[in-house]
Amino acid sequence: MNITIDRRCRNARRIEDRIREIGDQAGRLAAHHLGGRLPQVEIVLTDGNGVTRLIQDADLALAGNTSWRRRAVGRVIDRWHGRRAFAATALTARGALVAINASHNSDLRELDRTLIHELGHTVQLSAPGARNQHIAYLRQQYGITPHSKDDQREYERLIDVREQQAANLEALARQLPNH
Repeated sequence: MNITIDRRCRNARRIEDRIREIGDQAGRLAAHHLGGRLPQVEIVLTDGNGVTRLIQDADLALAGNTSWRRRAVGRVIDRWHGRRAFAATALTARGALVAINASHNSDLRELDRTLIHELGHTVQLSAPGARNQHIAYLRQQYGITPHSKDDQREYERLIDVREQQAANLEALARQLPNH
């Protein structure tokens, strides 16, 4: 697990220290509970705009060439969501990226729950077939490869199921040291 600080935020050093303390154990808990494996994970501490930029850049790198118009619209929508997000997860060429909005995470207990939630998503996206399925969804979202509405709805239902599974993992944060 690699941890970097993209933008200076309040509590960034404190948050980085806490992630170094619990990160490996949180990853093992998530992987064990979901019955998968933890991929190579890069954790980046940033602010709301940084979460948006990092996740969209990772998504675009996997999706491929998109028109400038699609990227611009995506940035506006994602920026609005990113300011409110505690964290987000994206696939990368080597594994997964977890971008954490350090300005929201002054409560370390909330950080514990956020970290185990996002590491759960990394495990879900590294399951056999999940990576290719997610890339196909990104390509459809960016207008590169069209899919049927049924395929899109089916994948969005899967996203909802994964989100619920990750939310259920948050209770495991009580098993982390000093929680």
